[in-house]
Amino acid sequence: MKSDEKEYLRKNIIGLSLTSLLTDISSESVYAVLPFYIKSLGYGREIIGLIDGVGELTASIFKYLSGFIAQRIGKLKLLTIIGYSLSAFSKPFFVLAKQWPEIMIIKVIDRMGKGIRTSPRDTLLAGSAGKKFRGRAFGLHRALDTVGATIGPLIAIFLLMYFSYTGVFLFSIIPGLLAVLILSLVVKDIGYKPVKRSSSAEKHGFDYLFWLFIMSIVISGLAGYTQSFLLIRSNEIGWSKEFSIAFLVLSNLLYASLAYPIGYMSDRFGGHRLYPLVFVLQGLGAFFIVVATNYYAPLLFFLIYGAYMAFHDTLMRIMTSIYVKKYLRAKAYGIMHGSYGLSALIGFYIVGRLYDIYGYKIAFTYTALMASLGFLVSIVLIYKTHNISRG
Repeated sequence: MKSDEKEYLRKNIIGLSLTSLLTDISSESVYAVLPFYIKSLGYGREIIGLIDGVGELTASIFKYLSGFIAQRIGKLKLLTIIGYSLSAFSKPFFVLAKQWPEIMIIKVIDRMGKGIRTSPRDTLLAGSAGKKFRGRAFGLHRALDTVGATIGPLIAIFLLMYFSYTGVFLFSIIPGLLAVLILSLVVKDIGYKPVKRSSSAEKHGFDYLFWLFIMSIVISGLAGYTQSFLLIRSNEIGWSKEFSIAFLVLSNLLYASLAYPIGYMSDRFGGHRLYPLVFVLQGLGAFFIVVATNYYAPLLFFLIYGAYMAFHDTLMRIMTSIYVKKYLRAKAYGIMHGSYGLSALIGFYIVGRLYDIYGYKIAFTYTALMASLGFLVSIVLIYKTHNISRG
């Protein structure tokens, strides 16, 4: 590889990581306060879970579609810019939303943007890093993404104290537009070669290990719960909105500190060997939410949640690149992200429904049981994965 080519690929990794950092400052400043805003309008946990779930469903559909579109046309950067732009311009409109359907529409537009950008962006990132450093590239991206997710809630705490919800929603446009600017000026396409629908390469690109991995992703989604439920539970135990958001900040700091080491360990030992920890942490977090009722318990389950999400978000991207040929990565990322989001829609709604009707103990017992099933599948995946060499 020529030195100038290495340079632009390095710039791609940095540019995409900074874009995600700024976008998460924008998004997480809004989503840290949104559950409380919805509650202030008189709606319950079921509506919060429904809005989160429909948002994830929208993102998942468009992650799936954008993966297929990128596979056909190869325009990775264009699709990525469109996605980030939709998210940047949509969130300030929460200022005008006073009914839950209005909130849902705005969140759907934002998540549509997330869906459009995610699969082509991950394909860009995977193609901009050599095989030996791909884990670290994804680790760096997830780390800076989560630094943004840490800064966003901190800004939200300040704005909520002095400018109420309106200040938070209007602020989100600033980092969102900066993210689109950096993406447009710094990141270059990698010359991804489109694959035709009828080609033999596409028909024979996925083996059973990839589909076993997708099965585990679906179980993870069905077992899923969002930060919204943790924020609400913390508030129920007695912490204020501001302190509950501060716990989320600590969770994100832990995520950011773990993401790069997880990528490094994946490069050294293989992501599939670390993968069972995703379900261990998911189940452990749910278990502690069920049994821990102490006033300081939210600190514990927010930290476990941060570790769980660091392993989950980093490894699911790394492992997708392991189990498929490089010319089918865009489609594979679409399938992976789409499968997770569709199952997460069901999982979020189930947890929210159980929470409203039977309480938090039943809701998170369900999550712990589903995580145990996912752990068993991940162990099978370890034993079935042997000497995989992908480009």
